[in-house]
Amino acid sequence: MPVSPPTAIAAALIAGGLALVLAAPALMDGDAWRGRIETEASALLRRKVTVAGPISLRILPSPAVTLAAVAVEGTASLDRVRLGLSLGSLLAGRPQLDDVVMEGGRVGPLVDLSLRAVTTGESFAISGSARLWGKSATLEAKGRRPTSTESMAPLKAAVSLPSLESGASFDGSFGKGALSGKLDVSLASLARFTGSAQLPDAPLSAQAELRLSPDEVVISDLGVILGESTITGSVVASLTAPALMDVTLRADSFDLDSRRAAISAKTEQPKSATATTTATPASQPQQTAQPSPAASQPFELPHGLAANLDVGIGRLKWRGETISNIQINALLEGERLTLSQASAKLPGAGFIKLTGSMVTPEGRPRFDGTLKAESRNLPELRKWLSLGSSAAPIRGKLEGKVQLAENRLALNALTLDLDERRVTGMISAGLALPIPLKAELGLPGLALGFDGVLSDGRIDGGASLRAAGFAQAIRALAPGYHPRGNGELAVSAHVEGANGLITLTDLQAKAGEAQITGKASLSLEGQPKLTANLAGNAIGLDPFLPAPNQDKGEESKPRRRTGYAAPPPPPIIPAALSSGSSSWSRTALDLGWLQSLDADLSLEAKTVTVSGWRLDQPRAHLGLAKGIADLDRFSARLLGGEMAAAARLAANGLTLSANLKGADLAQVKPAAGGLKLEKGTLGADLRLAAAGTSPAALVASLSGNGRVDVNDGEVAGFDLAAMDARMRNMENLGSLLGLVQAGLSGGKSRFSSLSGTFNADKGIVVSRDLTLVAEGGGATGIATIDLPQETISSKIAFKLAAPGAPALGLRLDGPLASPNKAVDINDLQRWLVEKGLGKALNPKGAGESSDAPKKFKAGDALRGLFSAFGKKKE
Repeated sequence: MPVSPPTAIAAALIAGGLALVLAAPALMDGDAWRGRIETEASALLRRKVTVAGPISLRILPSPAVTLAAVAVEGTASLDRVRLGLSLGSLLAGRPQLDDVVMEGGRVGPLVDLSLRAVTTGESFAISGSARLWGKSATLEAKGRRPTSTESMAPLKAAVSLPSLESGASFDGSFGKGALSGKLDVSLASLARFTGSAQLPDAPLSAQAELRLSPDEVVISDLGVILGESTITGSVVASLTAPALMDVTLRADSFDLDSRRAAISAKTEQPKSATATTTATPASQPQQTAQPSPAASQPFELPHGLAANLDVGIGRLKWRGETISNIQINALLEGERLTLSQASAKLPGAGFIKLTGSMVTPEGRPRFDGTLKAESRNLPELRKWLSLGSSAAPIRGKLEGKVQLAENRLALNALTLDLDERRVTGMISAGLALPIPLKAELGLPGLALGFDGVLSDGRIDGGASLRAAGFAQAIRALAPGYHPRGNGELAVSAHVEGANGLITLTDLQAKAGEAQITGKASLSLEGQPKLTANLAGNAIGLDPFLPAPNQDKGEESKPRRRTGYAAPPPPPIIPAALSSGSSSWSRTALDLGWLQSLDADLSLEAKTVTVSGWRLDQPRAHLGLAKGIADLDRFSARLLGGEMAAAARLAANGLTLSANLKGADLAQVKPAAGGLKLEKGTLGADLRLAAAGTSPAALVASLSGNGRVDVNDGEVAGFDLAAMDARMRNMENLGSLLGLVQAGLSGGKSRFSSLSGTFNADKGIVVSRDLTLVAEGGGATGIATIDLPQETISSKIAFKLAAPGAPALGLRLDGPLASPNKAVDINDLQRWLVEKGLGKALNPKGAGESSDAPKKFKAGDALRGLFSAFGKKKE
């Protein structure tokens, strides 16, 4: 209830005191008049007034009435009140009050009162001191008492707090327990006045029309200027049962950023000042008790009060952005608070709105309501909230049921739409320290959970992620991706989070047959950064690769504890269309994820298999920063050999360098152009680079060089040893046929070395020094592979070990996957003529005509003969 001013209380006490004074000469028994004093003062103030202490009277040296322990119900408690009278007026039978002195006690927030009121006729003046909220205050007032024909009389009053350079004044009228006039308040600093560093350290000035009566208090035409903000409104409250209140406030703007900057500046202390601070002995550490959140304390809504609250703020600047159209409408009635709306427009083209109602049975608050929020620019909203700056998702919408019960706040029936994805579930938090937290969220086919606590700004608990099939989990994050396989997904970890850093320890993940353990952390300060150190078992990547031409209806069922049969080893050279047109896609690769976060990842595993290839004991380190992924370290055992590689991937290109030593080709048997390497020890070294945003652009820009060496091997497709043996015994046409059959119709050739280097430029790979050293001879060759067009053009010259043996050429031309083979027999033809075997190839009777050699040469027969063996087999 509003506080009556000391002047009104003094006036009431004067009226009661005069009743006693008029009773002279019965001056010796003041207690006999106690009831009349209390009745007169209560009638004037319309509040119960009691005088609990003794009432004493004196005549000399000056007449006075002293009242002890005076109390005004709900308003004041005074230690002593002395009423001074004029002796001459008293003797003349016209008692006149000279002064009133109040000593000790309180009136509202004023304590340690020391006031004196001096009267002159109907006028009076009051001055004195008190303490207001712990600060010294001075009080002054002047006016006059209403006459018998007046209901109100002028009154001016002021209170000042010199130490805070603040004060308030009233200019109006009073009478019969009522006040009416203009109220002015001036504060040099709101923060200093209230003693709260959380409020603005800015000057405040306020003006309002105040009307106070025993029935109600009305503050109208309220205008407040706080710093650069302006607040207007009104307050109406009844002072009789039933208690009613109506509050309407409007503010144009508030700047919280300037307040935060001021707080930061004040809290920064010089190092020298910190060094002089008394240290607490290590043996006696200080422990500060953590207060429970306010909501966890017993709390009851006011009984017997009906109130309406209407608050609006046009703009609120916080964290560099503007929250606008803030509106709060609430109604308190029947011990129930109904929040019809608490809403605001947020950065990121969004809004938030909360509605609901609260009751407080037995001091335990219960709230049931609905929360709605939406953003059409989530990247901007997340940036404002320091939750990362990823470009996706773009849109978000949140709906849920808000419940507060048993000191726990929960968001149930949660629905969160992020672009095309929907998350459902619940989140809850306790209201006692440490704060228990729990979350159960789900995407289609995917369940996430967390159970832990929040204490001292740190989150600590267990997290899990589960799905019946990892295919559904992958598509929940990447809807257009359909992996080849499926299998149970289970991930668990211990989670700690503080100061924008989330740490995962005891991480265990299982997807199908693949298992990974380790630890990881995610920093959300600025650009998000993922750091992880992981170890795995035998990991097969084939189930996670995209399924070829698989629609959604053909998705494989989740399988438990089953393996995946590796497909047959692929050829070294990929298949291509034979039409000559390129099959490389010109669609830009989606590498936007490179910009979404930074990363520092280390991985090791027992084995990694993919498309028939197996890496043993792989070790890798991947760094991702500023949109560039660096595989700066990679090592593994491949085909029994040692492999090392490094690569870099950016949105507009890639580089790769690799080295392989001691690989056993018998494990893979690569093939190309009808030839197959059955065995051998492979060593290779390459450096490649490409630029572009699509596979076609990358292939068309491929450049680099490398070298390949194969030792102690065997190649299938020709038999040089057999050809050499036949060549050493070439006597007739039958010998030639035997050479062709033995050498070019199949068989195998053992070799001691096969080597060559290559250079790539604009997607065309050229080798000019292919060299084969084998049993029965050797070979040299050149080759050009046009990757954009997927064609090959090569020439191989086989040289047999037989003395003077001619070279036998083999050409491969055409589509890379199935080139045409042709045999070059020019050297062999000359050698046959020199040996005198050319006539054996001419038809019978051909020598009878001098024109026959010109029309039918031995080479024609050789070409027909070799074409039969060089023809591609269907």
